[in-house]
Amino acid sequence: MLNVKVWWPLFPLLFLIVLTCLITSAIRLARTGKATRTEWTTVILALLFYFLTFALGRWRWLHLPMSNIAELFILYNMFYFFKKNQKGIASLNLTALLAIAADFALHYILK
Repeated sequence: MLNVKVWWPLFPLLFLIVLTCLITSAIRLARTGKATRTEWTTVILALLFYFLTFALGRWRWLHLPMSNIAELFILYNMFYFFKKNQKGIASLNLTALLAIAADFALHYILK
């Protein structure tokens, strides 16, 4: 039942969910019109490090640190935007974190 051949399509789906959430949060940040440089930096760095996580998937010793850095930026963004009362961006970051957690769980289960 828990065969990699059956469940592998979930990995690209989860990647697309996270990528969509991060891009949507950047678009919503742009639409606010009053984003600070710090907000732009953290949102773009979360997107960049998550994409690097995907690109470096073949090399575990590079994939894991990039993943952890991306998760820290996403977690920071979630709390930061929740405190600034921008709950839409915060919920997108929460959704991204939950999809990353599901990806991690799927990796763990299918080993």
